[in-house]
Amino acid sequence: MNERGIRLPFKLLGVPVLLDHSFLLILPLFAYLIGSQLSAYAQILAAVGVHIDAGGLQQGSLRWVLGAIGAVGLFVSVLVHELAHAVAARLYGVRTLEIRLWFLGGVARLDTMPRGRGAEAVVAIVGPITSFLIGVLLWLALPYVTQFPGTAVVISYLAITNVALALFNMLPALPLDGGRILRGVLELFMPHLRATRVAAFISAVVAILLGLYGFFSMNLLLVVLAFFIYNAGRAEAQAAVITDAVEGKLVADVMTTDPMTVDPGMPLEQFVRMANYRPYPGYPVVGTDGQLLGYARLAAAQEFLAGTEGGDEGGTGAHATFSGATVADILQEAERIEPGETAMAALSRIAEGQLGRLMVTDASGRLIGIIGKSDLIRLLRGSAGAEAEYGGRSG
Repeated sequence: MNERGIRLPFKLLGVPVLLDHSFLLILPLFAYLIGSQLSAYAQILAAVGVHIDAGGLQQGSLRWVLGAIGAVGLFVSVLVHELAHAVAARLYGVRTLEIRLWFLGGVARLDTMPRGRGAEAVVAIVGPITSFLIGVLLWLALPYVTQFPGTAVVISYLAITNVALALFNMLPALPLDGGRILRGVLELFMPHLRATRVAAFISAVVAILLGLYGFFSMNLLLVVLAFFIYNAGRAEAQAAVITDAVEGKLVADVMTTDPMTVDPGMPLEQFVRMANYRPYPGYPVVGTDGQLLGYARLAAAQEFLAGTEGGDEGGTGAHATFSGATVADILQEAERIEPGETAMAALSRIAEGQLGRLMVTDASGRLIGIIGKSDLIRLLRGSAGAEAEYGGRSG
């Protein structure tokens, strides 16, 4: 188990699967809900002409066993739904990093969103189609198992639920499949950023209506879903702005050149005083030949000096005893990137890294620049300014 959940020890169609902690909590709840409503499912079947004697299913622990089987079957159906997305994305050359099952269902995390005319719509629509087909096939199999009441009730539940999930996922709201289909269709007529903004606006309207319906019908799950959809739609719009700004840009186009560096032999007492007049949390460490040796954090230096006998708190006072320690004593590995990498790749690396910045090195390992969050923010601001100017001209 890691900090996010349990990763299955095997891959499905080459895709890792992660069971989120929230999934582990919600699975028993679904099992309870399904097991406690077996009679209601039997009544639904009777209304459509399928008669099952569910009386014996209420005895002992059988209802809870059937509830657990139904809950597991539901999430297996969700997993197949997400695998369909992964297979479709692979046809466009997009890798699926993982499939995560959590309390709201599942999500296939793609390396990047497939681009091209209608590509996102194609990848998105295969999910609901798959769920609908699962539901139809299970329903067609129902007449063959009516003599086994427990099996019939579970299969009917999964059939109805899969069709319901397919229909719900077709709502035109990001990040649901319907929202991605909407954006993919809009991209046939407008740029990606504008299509995302239109889809995000529609998503907000759908989320508000869904939330109001859930509130007045006292359906807490719908309220939670509405809140999730509203925030996810906004996040999609923000991500589109970033993608539009960095698309086509290389690290060399964005990085800060001639960054300030420190020597590995600099005394730590001198190094920590850089915090008094420089806003940076750390500095790249280079040798006399310009080779990048690593990265030194001011916080690490302060912690080192705080534990040095004779130093005052943090080792930053004017009368701190000289410890003899140097920057080399707190050196850590630098997070590197080459100037020819894309700015989008740098953004992803920065988000996943620990330092919030990447050291840009040439083929020989010499430091030639730094790219950090401030460089990307500057790029975004420039993109926003250009867009505003374009809008003024077209108006």
